[in-house]
Amino acid sequence: MKLRRLTDTGKGEAIEAMTSNVSYEGALVTDINTKNLKPNDNLHITLSVPRDEARDFPFSRIVGNARVVRAEMDACGLEFSEDVSRLCIAN
Repeated sequence: MKLRRLTDTGKGEAIEAMTSNVSYEGALVTDINTKNLKPNDNLHITLSVPRDEARDFPFSRIVGNARVVRAEMDACGLEFSEDVSRLCIAN
């Protein structure tokens, strides 16, 4: 997953991380330095499901905004916004 936290000026730094427990509504992001993340931060996300695993998910890619709902030492919980785009692939 790629994350980008947007500042007031619209700029941000890209962060790459792993995900687990991905659902239609959100994801748990692991293996991430959450030092600069806190609950209610807004992020722009790009999540790609590897092709071999895409058959087990209802989507292969998610792009859009998410909100940090939980931040711990090496993980954070994200809630996808209503306008997030989900790309589905044909099986």
